[in-house]
Amino acid sequence: MNLKQRRQQLVEALQADPLVTDRDLASRLQVSVQTIRLDRLALGIPEVRARAWRVAEEKLEPRPGQSAGELLDIVPGESALSRLATDPAPGSGDRGLPSHSLFAQAEALLRQVVPPGSETGLCRMKFRRAVRAGEVLVAKAEVIRRREGRWVILVTIRSTQEEVFRGKFVVAVPAGGAA
Repeated sequence: MNLKQRRQQLVEALQADPLVTDRDLASRLQVSVQTIRLDRLALGIPEVRARAWRVAEEKLEPRPGQSAGELLDIVPGESALSRLATDPAPGSGDRGLPSHSLFAQAEALLRQVVPPGSETGLCRMKFRRAVRAGEVLVAKAEVIRRREGRWVILVTIRSTQEEVFRGKFVVAVPAGGAA
């Protein structure tokens, strides 16, 4: 197999499963892990962690008709506030809201605070309790620290007065971003 064929197979394998590891790709294509890494680098394909993050963002990105919350207040570079009224699904009974819904609201609000082109590098989350469909969630994001192109943003989500989610995000801000 020549270089062009191998790289084409690499691209096809990643299109079919973007979360496949370099080790698995190396085994499939019968080359070394280092060869796979060099091929990915040459093709501009990120490592599996970055691909996983991209897949998660695509799945959690609000689509037309969906919402990750109504923006209530914003001070760009400082803080933002949103509200999300969760709709009980017909026939869902007292089922809990999926945790990714809380993360989607937090991430969407975070994106309102940080400059465009910022990338989330780390997130530490705590889900305090299950949220039931039909609850009204209020999220608050605030920048708590800025240091050398990295911002730390705290996002809390409350239902009535009870905190149901807390996330601390470390975000890489582009050089031209607000200080």
